[in-house]
Amino acid sequence: MRNEKLAGEPAANGAADAEAIDQVRELLFGATKRTTEARLDDIDRQIALLRDDLAARFASLEARLADQGRDTDARHARSIDNIGEAIAELGATIKALGTGGKAR
Repeated sequence: MRNEKLAGEPAANGAADAEAIDQVRELLFGATKRTTEARLDDIDRQIALLRDDLAARFASLEARLADQGRDTDARHARSIDNIGEAIAELGATIKALGTGGKAR
């Protein structure tokens, strides 16, 4: 029986030692660990805010670029129409000159 008690004691002592080591670690490094974790959480929040801000800015930029594209296309179409009208007027003027000015 005495051997059984001796065999069981190291396991109990090992668990107690591990618990004591954990307590010492907490006393020595606990505050630093909590401070570091709080800082990391703050950094994570800041990164999330920056990511959301960048996403909003990119969406706004894409919308502005799309508006600019539509505006450019509309101006291009108007320019082509104006050029066509100017060519038609020039043609009419040349035709009128060719017929002696009677067409106008």
